[in-house]
Amino acid sequence: MMNVSIKEKLSGVFPPIMTPFENEKVSYDKLADNIKKYNETNLRGYMPLGSNGEFRSLTDDESLKIIETIAKNRTADKVLMVGTGRESASATIEFTKKAADKGAEFASVLAPHYFINAMTDEALIKFFLIIADHSPIPVLVYNAPKFAAGLTISPKVIEVLSKHSNIVGMKDTSTEDIAIYINAVDKNEEFHVLAGSINKFYTGLLAGAVGGILSMANYLPELCNRLYEFYLADDKEQGEKYHNYLCDLNKKTGGKSGVAGVKAAMDVLGYFGGCPRIPLLPVDEEEKNAIRIFLESEGLLA
Repeated sequence: MMNVSIKEKLSGVFPPIMTPFENEKVSYDKLADNIKKYNETNLRGYMPLGSNGEFRSLTDDESLKIIETIAKNRTADKVLMVGTGRESASATIEFTKKAADKGAEFASVLAPHYFINAMTDEALIKFFLIIADHSPIPVLVYNAPKFAAGLTISPKVIEVLSKHSNIVGMKDTSTEDIAIYINAVDKNEEFHVLAGSINKFYTGLLAGAVGGILSMANYLPELCNRLYEFYLADDKEQGEKYHNYLCDLNKKTGGKSGVAGVKAAMDVLGYFGGCPRIPLLPVDEEEKNAIRIFLESEGLLA
């Protein structure tokens, strides 16, 4: 990807890659198979070790092997962004360096939250700036209150962080209006916002976001890409209709049951989802069959 700008690398659709397990063990072979199938799509790249990837349930050794597996099996046009956040700056820096050595091109860092009452704007700014100073790869801020004990990163934090040359963007999975983060950034800064859900994707693009990291792209990547193409074509009428269609589709498939629902939808559509790792439980057969019936009724099963 010589001479490709940061913005170009981040523009488009990324699935937050699911971690496949068989009998509680990571199945690297199944992961490689999924990546090879995704390589045939127009996805911009891959983001393993996020909340959908059950990163909290993985050891560092497993995590590094996941990065290595994806790096070895992706095609050259696919960008590799990796979740590297830990509760301390030093642990995050250490793991980010290891991730970069395995092929990660960007680090997505979830805000620390165990000591949530101490996570002031000042503390968060210092955390991310220290990481950016020492990271060998560009950093993105991951704003996900649902997975961070309710911590929502403020626009003020983003305004400050966006001025650091090695902090190049954010993934927003909050319930906040994504535009408040886009508008917090000076237009001259190399900082790009990505939507963290299908519900925010199209509206985010219209507000100035450059792409999305979408769980739905794990099982219906080409449909997510099609919505992005409507945006690129400036076809607002079709874009709005397709946005509403995909949001409804998501509610009735993988979006109903989180990680387990996404994995079930992947199984139905020819990818390997499998079971999540305990303590997460899989969906029952009744729900999985309901997903299959609905997808068939929509003409999405071959």
